[in-house]
Amino acid sequence: MRDSLTILKKFIKFARDLWIILGIATLMLVTIEVGFALAFYVRGFWHSTYIDNRIRADTYTDPSWVATYYQEHEQLGKPRWRSYVYWRRPPYSGRYVNVNSDGVRKTYDATTSEETSLAMKVFMFGGSTMFGSCERDDFTISSIFAKEVKNKGINCEVVNFGQEAYVSTQEVIELILQLQKGNIPDAVIFYDGVNDTFGAFQLGVAGLPHNEFNREKEFNLLEKRELGTFAVQSAIKRLYTIRFFNGVLKYLGLRHESAQLLPLEYEKPISDKGVLARAAVEIYLSNIRLVQALSKAYGFKCLFYWQPTIYQKQRLTEYERKAISTESRYAGLQEFYVETYAYMRRRAAGLKSDFHDISPIFSDAQEPIYVDLWHLGERGNSLIAQRMVEDFVHLAGANGKTVERSDAP
Repeated sequence: MRDSLTILKKFIKFARDLWIILGIATLMLVTIEVGFALAFYVRGFWHSTYIDNRIRADTYTDPSWVATYYQEHEQLGKPRWRSYVYWRRPPYSGRYVNVNSDGVRKTYDATTSEETSLAMKVFMFGGSTMFGSCERDDFTISSIFAKEVKNKGINCEVVNFGQEAYVSTQEVIELILQLQKGNIPDAVIFYDGVNDTFGAFQLGVAGLPHNEFNREKEFNLLEKRELGTFAVQSAIKRLYTIRFFNGVLKYLGLRHESAQLLPLEYEKPISDKGVLARAAVEIYLSNIRLVQALSKAYGFKCLFYWQPTIYQKQRLTEYERKAISTESRYAGLQEFYVETYAYMRRRAAGLKSDFHDISPIFSDAQEPIYVDLWHLGERGNSLIAQRMVEDFVHLAGANGKTVERSDAP
């Protein structure tokens, strides 16, 4: 009996000591977390917790609007779900960035109320470069296109269906969804290359949307046993203490930002980069043929553009050279783009006149053009839009709905 009481007393003492230790440890962790939370909160009053390095791009000749623009772009928030195409931007109203309830970026409206019913309806598709991720509403490719077409005497209503990270297959599906609704354009313009190429590089499989491995992980997530683990991992990553120590390690050079390149479970990756590059181009060309078939069935015209990247520019500015050198997360990325684009150059020779490989358009440019590896400044967007307008004027031909030019005699 005495031994039992001794054991019980020892257990109670152990439990009490453990409880005290756990309590003190919990209190310390909570205190540290609250302290870091307050520090991050106070830090937010002094400067933004997130500074986009692209704000320093030398292609921005007027810095007065740039900081405000990137603040608004950051405030756009995460994309929302959209069936079949995966995502679209949520509505947003700002000074330089405006997105409507359908997730469509605002485009400069060059038509008057009297001209709207007579205007040609033009749909423009692409990724973030078409959406205008680094430019104000009035200086996206679609907005500049709308202004320039009006100056040519053609009345157009331009809709920018560009969406960040879209590959060409998502754009074709978006076009199909619009046609199903009876929203039939007079012309469509596709501007691609960057995202189709990167998607293939990221996944090792051509033709799939970016980050497809997340779709595999998230599918039927509520029914998975790992849901609790995912929730805990997500909560830990959001702790201010973890954020602080990750920042310290990154500042000391002990932690490097690495790319998330995960293999897919249901698709076998292509290890041969040359084969993968050719597959990316061939799938893109298949999407062109699909749109061409739709154009015949629905009576609209189409134009396709294979877009430029910084890798084709021979005369880089100091900022542009740094933009390439600092993108070290993806080993072999530049080589893969060069190989994919070289194959497209060879394939482009036998394509119809509605396809244009404009990737070399800035190859000899000496002026600043790029904000990063593929996004352009206003000057670059203007040159791209003007090239599209030249082709569009010939494409519209007799079907072009002209308006009276302001400089007409």
